[in-house]
Amino acid sequence: MSDGSPVWVAFTPRDAVQVRDGRTFGVGDAAQTRRPQPSTIAGAVGAAYRGRVREVRGPVPVFRVVPSRRWQAVFPLPADIVPTDETESRWLRLTPSEDSPVGTDLDPDGVLRLLDTGHPVKGAARDCWLDASDLERYLHLDEFTAEEMAPIPGPYVSELRTGIAREGRTVRDSHLYSSGYLRLRETPRTEWALAAQCLLFPHQAEPSGPVRFGGEARLADVSLLDPGPEWPAAPEGYPGGRVLLYLATPGIWRRRDGDGSVRTSWRPPLPPGAELCAAALTGPEPISTASPVEGTGRIEGARLRWAVPAGTVYLIQFTGADPEAAAAAWAGRVHGRALPAAIDDKDTEGALLSTAGFGIALTGRWR
Repeated sequence: MSDGSPVWVAFTPRDAVQVRDGRTFGVGDAAQTRRPQPSTIAGAVGAAYRGRVREVRGPVPVFRVVPSRRWQAVFPLPADIVPTDETESRWLRLTPSEDSPVGTDLDPDGVLRLLDTGHPVKGAARDCWLDASDLERYLHLDEFTAEEMAPIPGPYVSELRTGIAREGRTVRDSHLYSSGYLRLRETPRTEWALAAQCLLFPHQAEPSGPVRFGGEARLADVSLLDPGPEWPAAPEGYPGGRVLLYLATPGIWRRRDGDGSVRTSWRPPLPPGAELCAAALTGPEPISTASPVEGTGRIEGARLRWAVPAGTVYLIQFTGADPEAAAAAWAGRVHGRALPAAIDDKDTEGALLSTAGFGIALTGRWR
């Protein structure tokens, strides 16, 4: 039974999984297999608990080295860390330029600053990740070298499988197709799983499995991690009122236009006195969401949305009489939690996005 404390729920797929982005799958269409997203893990949590929980914070890939019981989390490489050579043996951190603001259609007011290293770079890194200890050092603004940072390979391995489409027991003419799948990386002494930190309702029972995970009715086993992994710790202070915001999961935020219509926004919700100075992101990322109708087997509210990808970095400046205190107070409220997606108290759709694992933020420093 739940005592109100957060619990870590882990899912271990029994086979390769397929999580498509929601776009049409067919000849010439753009559907792709994605790594499991918050909507995937929230659906699996709901199935494990036979109903919604108060809040889901994930997914977070976790691993342990057998026989240790200690699980460690890994996170996508921050978008402001870039390689300076083809071998990705040296890394630099983008910093705001002192030159005039950059012009972009994402920033009609023209106040965002360009991020630069002052050295040649080779574009964005490949699928690299940081463990929790390295990400914590990054958030605390500790210096990095290639040996100290040590990005690790991604937790997912791609598989391409070929199949045929049938009508009953007959093969449909010209319906040979290939589709992508993902499998958690396997090594002799390392176990991987996908986990989420969950807040439960009072007296909610233990989870049970297996549950469906992704498409094609594939199954994943369910377990509670005790002890669970830990979020990277936030720094103790934010000099000059500067807060770095790192997204551990994709973010979907909503805003209302002047005509009253609701649109998806790439900007995170900020409190009064906070200004967005710069951003590093690689998106947008297509994500599909839907809500089950309890007891019917049907779904409702199926949507395809554009999200800001995990690993995105925002550089925020607080102003006012005491910017450092304001920065620390806000960062303390949002670190390890979802930034609110709802526009107001009546926006139930936005509230569901926040409790389903979208926009989990970690805070750090920038200079």
